[in-house]
Amino acid sequence: MTGGDPLPKTVATTFYNDGLTVDQLTVLVGAKSAKRLRLLKTDLEDEPLDLAAPDDIDIYRGNVTTVDTGSDDDC
Repeated sequence: MTGGDPLPKTVATTFYNDGLTVDQLTVLVGAKSAKRLRLLKTDLEDEPLDLAAPDDIDIYRGNVTTVDTGSDDDC
């Protein structure tokens, strides 16, 4: 669903905004693309996983450079 044709993007956006049913989506883009869009929509709606960083593995293997991000910023 890439390229210059704006229709697939419009169909996907309409589906993500609950403007199309799964059956309508399947008719418009086919079963394979509809499944991908359904999985992506579910993934986007899901809460992010709250995973702690592993503490038993040194992923940097050596010196780590830190950056002061200005902890008083609300970003």
